[in-house]
Amino acid sequence: MPIYVADLLHREHGLDRVLATETANNYLAAFRRCPDNPDMALVQWRSQLWNDVLPVTHQHLAGELYGRWLEWRFRYLALPSEVQTMLQTLRLQYLLGVITNGPTAAQWEKIDRLALNKYFDCILVSSDLPWAKPDRNIFYAACHYLGVAPGQCVMIGDKLETDIQGGIEANLGATVWLPLPMEQRLCGDRTIDDVPEHVRPDATVDSVLKLPGLLPPSTSFRVRGTGAITTTAMDERMRQQKTTRNRAAQYNRILPDIPDLYSSYSSSSNDCSQHSNGSTGSSSSSS
Repeated sequence: MPIYVADLLHREHGLDRVLATETANNYLAAFRRCPDNPDMALVQWRSQLWNDVLPVTHQHLAGELYGRWLEWRFRYLALPSEVQTMLQTLRLQYLLGVITNGPTAAQWEKIDRLALNKYFDCILVSSDLPWAKPDRNIFYAACHYLGVAPGQCVMIGDKLETDIQGGIEANLGATVWLPLPMEQRLCGDRTIDDVPEHVRPDATVDSVLKLPGLLPPSTSFRVRGTGAITTTAMDERMRQQKTTRNRAAQYNRILPDIPDLYSSYSSSSNDCSQHSNGSTGSSSSSS
C-alpha cells in the first residue's frame, strides 16, 4: 500500500519521488505503532497521522490521502473468493474462531469491513479483554465460547511469538504456522530459527488454502439448514451472541472464571490427528 500512496503523491501532487516514498513509509510506521486513539474518531486520528508526516506544503492533503489509503487497504485485505469458499465449507464441519491482538476500534473496523462475522462463530479482540496473545487465557476464552475443550482446538496463525507460542502454552490440540511473505513481515517478527524447540508449530503451510488437508475429520457435524451453507435464524442469533460485540452483556460476567474451567487440560496432546471439534484462527497484524 505505501507504494500506491507514494505514487499518488508523486504523480498527482508533484512531490519528489524519494520524499513521497519516505512520507508513505513514515505514515505506515506511525500507523503500526498506534493504529487508533481512543480519544478520537478513527478518521480524525489517522488524518492527523498523515498531517504529521506530510511536508508543510502538502499537509492539506491529509484527509484525501487517508481516504485513498483506506480504500486501497481494504482492497488489499479483502478475502479472495477461494478463501471465502474454504471458510464456508470448513464451517459446515467445524466451529471457527478468530483471536486478534490490537486496539478495539482498529480491529473491529477490519472485522466489520471484511464481514468476518459471516465466517466465524467467535471473534475475540484483545483490547476488549484482560489478555492478549500469547496469554493462554485468551485462548481459553475462545474455547469457552466455542464450547470445546482446548485439546479439541487447532490454532492457525502467522506469528510464532503470539499465535503458535500461545497455542502451545494453552495446550491446544495442535498449532499450524502460516508464515507471512517476507514483504509483509514486521521488524521483530520471529522465524522458525529464532524460537526454541518447545514452541515450534506442529505443521507449517505456505498457503491458507492447504489448511483443510491438515485438519482431522470432525466428530461433530453441524447441520445449518436446508441448503449447503444456509444459516437458520437461530444459528444467526447464536453466532451473534458469541462475538465480543456483546461483551457488556456477557463477557465481563463470565471471563474471569475461564482459566479454572480448563486447568485439567494442562496435558492436552499436540497430535493434530486426535482432535477435531474446534478450530481457532488468528489475525494479529494491524497494518
